[in-house]
Amino acid sequence: MPFANDRARSLWARTRVRVWPDRYVLASLAPSLTGAAMALLGQQPAPGFTAVVLERDEVSVTLPEVVWASSQLPRRAEAGPFRVVTLDLDLDLDVCGFLAPAAAALAAAGIPIVPQCAFLKDHLLVPEAHLEAAVRVLEGLSAEAKG
Repeated sequence: MPFANDRARSLWARTRVRVWPDRYVLASLAPSLTGAAMALLGQQPAPGFTAVVLERDEVSVTLPEVVWASSQLPRRAEAGPFRVVTLDLDLDLDVCGFLAPAAAALAAAGIPIVPQCAFLKDHLLVPEAHLEAAVRVLEGLSAEAKG
């Protein structure tokens, strides 16, 4: 049984899998480029997906390929193209075990992911070549939870 508990199963039964239309890049920048990274986020057409993580060692940004391509920022590293898959269900922050079955099922299928969680929803960066398989796996989890 892939679900950690009845609450996780119940949430997966209501989860829709949403794929954002753009292709995305995940890039690592020096922390000194925080202001420039934030300016790039402002170039994202709304509504769209972007993410930024600022920590001691880097600024990590997830942006549409077209936005990133126009940037001249010095990159430490970048990867892509990714597609963003949203597990479209508002989650409470006290939920335990919601993302675990997705990570396990995708790993078993040989699909790498980069989780990016927001306040309400969980998102997964999936290499574009694995998108169709990832969607099948995630929709299968939802169907199994509805059982």
